[in-house]
Amino acid sequence: PLTLRQEVVLDSASRRVAYQVVQILVRLLPAFTVYGGTASMIVCVAFSFRWGVFLSLLLYSLYMCINSWEIVIFGAWGIITCWIQSRNDWYSMYSKNSERGIAFGSRSRLSRESPSPEISRASSESCLPGAGPRDIQWHDVFHVVMIPTYKTPFEVLGASIRALEQFRDARTNMGVCLAFEEREVGCDQKASSLIKEYEEQFKFITAAFHPPNLARHLPGKSSNECWAFYELVKELKTKHGFEKDDPRVIVTVIDDDSELHENYFEALTYHFLESSEAQRYLTIWQPPIVHFKNYLSQPLLVRTASLFTSLHELACLANPIDCHVPFSSYSLSLLLASSVGGWDPDFISEDWHMMAKCVLMTEGRVRTRPIFLPLLNYAPEEETVLGTIQARWTQATRHALGVSEIVYVVSNTLVGMFETQSVGRATIFLWRMLPIIGKFISVHFVVATLAVWPLLSHLLINTYMWRSWCYIEDLGETCQSCCVPVAAASGSNIGEERVVLNSWMVYFQHQANTGLAIGLLLAGGMGAFYFMLVRDRVDGDVDRSLVASNSLLHWVRIELEVSLFGWLSSLMFASVPEWIAAVKIIFTLQFHHVVAGMVGRADEEADHNL
Repeated sequence: PLTLRQEVVLDSASRRVAYQVVQILVRLLPAFTVYGGTASMIVCVAFSFRWGVFLSLLLYSLYMCINSWEIVIFGAWGIITCWIQSRNDWYSMYSKNSERGIAFGSRSRLSRESPSPEISRASSESCLPGAGPRDIQWHDVFHVVMIPTYKTPFEVLGASIRALEQFRDARTNMGVCLAFEEREVGCDQKASSLIKEYEEQFKFITAAFHPPNLARHLPGKSSNECWAFYELVKELKTKHGFEKDDPRVIVTVIDDDSELHENYFEALTYHFLESSEAQRYLTIWQPPIVHFKNYLSQPLLVRTASLFTSLHELACLANPIDCHVPFSSYSLSLLLASSVGGWDPDFISEDWHMMAKCVLMTEGRVRTRPIFLPLLNYAPEEETVLGTIQARWTQATRHALGVSEIVYVVSNTLVGMFETQSVGRATIFLWRMLPIIGKFISVHFVVATLAVWPLLSHLLINTYMWRSWCYIEDLGETCQSCCVPVAAASGSNIGEERVVLNSWMVYFQHQANTGLAIGLLLAGGMGAFYFMLVRDRVDGDVDRSLVASNSLLHWVRIELEVSLFGWLSSLMFASVPEWIAAVKIIFTLQFHHVVAGMVGRADEEADHNL
């Protein structure tokens, strides 16, 4: 893989200057877009540059309309796919394909007898891609789950671990690493209790304790995983016989409040073996993340945010042309994680950063692929409604700081191009990097502008700019309905043909805005069907809730909530945090990971720095 070592690659003054210029420009880009773009619209109106405003608003509205209908179309397809795949017997599918002679990526075969559940200890080097690989069979695959945690209640951690027990080969083919922060008071006792309670359910369960004040280790999930992975690799070798590049091992990272689907690891094993020998080590697997675990107790504004975040993630995974990126919990081979040096300790967006790092160091080859078995986790929650809203705000401001990953991926794409030492190779590398760069930018752009620009475009057109356009149906009657606009436009040196052009742009802009609104309403309503798909895994008694237990009533309530409060929710938990983050990354790219509150864990400044 590429090393991306700046001290080696940036070996000339011109390269160092180019790198600094690119990094500065990209750090300014988000603020320039959200603040400069908004200001530019207003300036254009003030100086009568109406055609430019119309065109930019039209293009933006069309883009947002497409995004909303992506959630509708692919969200619906994702729900159907989740329903279908949740009924699959993955091991039987693997067995039947093998018995019929359908070649899996590793060219493995299963005999008609059930294979031994014990892990083969053959030399891992003989399994490496391109080095005379032996067959890797179902029971050769070993899963390791890392659970970074900080001040999470014992009961919540226990529930996450119990969800892992549902893997039918957990006792022979799964290990668990609890990644604690050493400065958490009582973490050693918590670790001992959890290990004692669950050690019989897995091949092994261990704990790592991240020391404070290590060089470059900013408090956060990423530095916690960096240390845990370092400790885990040592233990895998010394106690369990796995080298750091053993091709049989898959590492799964989950948040400490996550409940994986009961068939997730069977599906993961299937997809791992089904993939071609090279592809399986260049893939990150991602389940849909659903913030519904405490759905019944979420306040209205938080519930609306949970619906759209969950549906958006599902729709992106279901869209075959989307460049998927991991979010919260994901899986990758030990070989891939080791080849890129594990997790970096000084970045806040650990999931996006690991994806970016893997893609960069493999010259753009790594991709994220979906496993349509939903993972449920908790939305931030406190004892009171206001406390819960504050906790969700804390989470939103932390997520928004992931905009700093745009700086990382763009500036290191330049470093990688320098390192390739070939124009052709650098061009191919850049081409492969464009999808992930575009994905990073588009996600933050949409979130930052969703609550602001559509509303602003509506106000600008209908309040400030009405004099330079007519309704389309009135264009043929300029002496009657459009006499005022034509006269006003003439006074501003805008000819009648410009009024016609502006009128058409306004017409399509109105249609796009209408399409955006309808798309968001329909997307929100799909949340009722998504909820029904996972209702048995939601905390509380769904049947006792008149609305949640009835799909029709639930759909009606969601549509009303989205119509009346969707804009406020997107403003509070999407756009405003992004606008704040856009300013912050101008001054620094290093942030402490701020943990949002949950019942049993306070959301206080003194406590929430992981």
